[in-house]
Amino acid sequence: MYWGLTPALDLQDEYKKHNKPSKELNILIVGGADARHILKTIGERYRHESVKINFYVMEACLELIARQLLLLNIALEPPEQLGLMLKTKIFMELYGNTIVRPLVAKYLTSKGKQLVNIITNVEYLHEVMKIVDLRNLQYKERDYLEVLFKYWCAPDPFRICELWERRLRQSLGVRYDSRMGVFDWDLHMSLHSAGATQLCPQEYKHWRDTGVAFTWLESEVSKPNRTLVAGVVPSGEQFIHRGYLGDIVTGPFIAYGLHCNDKEMLKKTNNMNVNRATDITEYNLMQIFHGILNKEEFDYKSTSNIKLGTVHVEIPEKRIVENDTLNTGVKQSESKCADVENITINFLSYKMLEYLHQKEQFKDLFNIIYFTNIFVEKLDSIVINTVSSLNCLLIVENQNYIPTNRTEQLDELASKISNKFSSMENVTELPFNPKQDCYAMYVIK
Repeated sequence: MYWGLTPALDLQDEYKKHNKPSKELNILIVGGADARHILKTIGERYRHESVKINFYVMEACLELIARQLLLLNIALEPPEQLGLMLKTKIFMELYGNTIVRPLVAKYLTSKGKQLVNIITNVEYLHEVMKIVDLRNLQYKERDYLEVLFKYWCAPDPFRICELWERRLRQSLGVRYDSRMGVFDWDLHMSLHSAGATQLCPQEYKHWRDTGVAFTWLESEVSKPNRTLVAGVVPSGEQFIHRGYLGDIVTGPFIAYGLHCNDKEMLKKTNNMNVNRATDITEYNLMQIFHGILNKEEFDYKSTSNIKLGTVHVEIPEKRIVENDTLNTGVKQSESKCADVENITINFLSYKMLEYLHQKEQFKDLFNIIYFTNIFVEKLDSIVINTVSSLNCLLIVENQNYIPTNRTEQLDELASKISNKFSSMENVTELPFNPKQDCYAMYVIK
């Protein structure tokens, strides 16, 4: 929950590997969690033929839709409103940190107010975020999104440090006092074995202990990241909620922090990474944001000569500062998102999945269908056959970056996915190793 546990994909590139180029791509993403595939695909369109791409997104948790709207809004901020480096760091903090800088908290308050208008005013949505369509969400789902956005702006305290520690104590039990050893074991014996070697011990153990994934020497965090809340319910003029219910074992490093085009960024010295997963994430996001707005590759130059991959610095004690007047004096951001040609992002109600094949508009529509691993049970051969076009590419997430999973569990998941399509004669399974590959792929003829 809150972030994906597999690397971001350029879906247009994945489609071209198995099909001839198409003039239009319709992509169904079920449980993508964080818009990483959408951003990666749009950001690397300049590498491919110009085609119209229509994304259709389903999420079981509305908190994920709220965060995706925020992250898309940040990514599409025009450069005169938000510089590339500042945009990247704001995105990273709101994406993966439990505690953020005061600047980022004020920015979130401003964006929260704008998103309230976006979700309640269709005309304003079309004016500010032309590529987004929310018409297929139910009214009660939009109402809940409005509640979430209002909570992001509210002065109510959100004690994320206490919530994180409570989850950690419940998860580790008697091992809590020796948690650094547990974190080290999960990193080296599970994540590194699965291929996440770019993830450094210091940043991973710091995130496991505090929930703060992305850090820089020149910044200090002190405000709660209110986008990580779940189950918000209005109570008079205040709100009650279920706290933090997201991931506490893998981290937000996987989506953008393991691979990059510049092999120099992946160099090692004395068998240790020169750059952290944080630095790789920053590099990849800057490439994506620049590609979206300028349709060209970004000439990346590091903003610092300090390499933190092999450096062990003292981590300050976690602390959080609540300020009941945080949202006062902050003007609502009225900036429009940058125009992106030939892209639409349609958010669908998750409840539509069961009867999607009964909708005439979706028959033989999708060129790519993407499913997260937790929704494997929802993979229905009748639905897939009906809504997929000729030579549709079906992508299903693996769970190899979840430290608690063992080889037997990965094999069981692979078998479960394979059995879903064993009765379908028109499906070709592509080579898949559950211990190494992040995705199982099929071509539906």
